[in-house]
Order: sequence, then structure tokens, then C-alpha cells
Amino acid sequence: VSFNDVFYIMFGFMLLDLITGLLASYFDWKKKPEKKDRWFFGKGEGFSSDKAKKLGVKLGVYLIVPLALIKIQKILLIKNFKYESFSEAEFELATIVVIIFCLIEGFSIFHENLPKCGFNLWKSIKKMIGFYKEIKEEI
Repeated sequence: VSFNDVFYIMFGFMLLDLITGLLASYFDWKKKPEKKDRWFFGKGEGFSSDKAKKLGVKLGVYLIVPLALIKIQKILLIKNFKYESFSEAEFELATIVVIIFCLIEGFSIFHENLPKCGFNLWKSIKKMIGFYKEIKEEI
């Protein structure tokens, strides 16, 4: 499995998480009856310097940890992981960590940010399954 490709996917997820996070923050701010501060760079409401610092820390961790794992794997001569029961692909330790980071970002996008924006994916899926069950019972 190509580490670079998985890393680009993670970068895309991070960018999408940033965009949906900004939208979720805006929608939360817009719902408040009293909007004392501005949404962008207000004091704790919306996007602030504290949230930008957290974004910087997350970006640092997401960049440093996989690169450090690649170095550690080369220094200690750790072999790549294989799971031959379903694939002959080899996974570096760093690739597995980046995939976990992608799952974390996906959870943040679909479970935290998009519902605040008014799009609840899980509710839509449940509705489609319920609709499918109704059609199946009628047939």
C-alpha cells in the first residue's frame, strides 16, 4: 500500500474536516440569539486563535508521527505487515497510523461537523433503510 497515496487521502480528510468544522462553527454561532462577537476571530465563538492553535498542533502530530514511525521502522529493521487472508499488500507501520488518522478525521466530519451544518448522514441512512424495509414488506 502506497504511503504517499494514503497520506494524500489523509490530507484531503484534514482539509474537508477544516471546511466542515468552520461551517459547523458558523452554523452554531448563527443559531445563538445574541451574537455579541464576530464569528471569525471572535472571542471563543466561531473561529478563534485558540482553535487555530489546536489545528496547528493536530497538523504537527499528523505530520511528525508517521514520519517518525518510518524512521523507526528503518532503524530497527521492522518488516512491513501483511494480512495474506484477503490481500497480498504490505503495510508499513506509518501507513496503518495514517489510516487510523483518516478514520478519526472521517468520524469528525460525518459525526460531529456535518450534523451541526444540518446534514446528518446516519439519520439519512436510517431513513433509507426504513424506506427499503417498507418497500420490501409491500412487495
